[in-house]
Amino acid sequence: MLTYLVERKIPAAFRHEDPATFALHARWAADAYRAVGAFWLGGVITDNGMFSLVTAEQEQDLLQYGRSLNFPDGDMVLRRVIRPIGPFSAQPRG
Repeated sequence: MLTYLVERKIPAAFRHEDPATFALHARWAADAYRAVGAFWLGGVITDNGMFSLVTAEQEQDLLQYGRSLNFPDGDMVLRRVIRPIGPFSAQPRG
């Protein structure tokens, strides 16, 4: 499977401050990813959008995900992850 960074605008109706609304949107996302054979690894909400890491067999699966949730055109940008980076990839000190 390939890994993608999924970038989205925050929908106007999405009230992430409300726990019930937040949980409902997370459920919709998890179920919709599963329905197209993709796996949502998690993500973050920033002041500039929503960003998730997702694995999928092909980019088309993620486009189908967006269509299934009626995302407006241009709402989602997909970027293929070439290589992960983090503290696990740092060389030892000294």
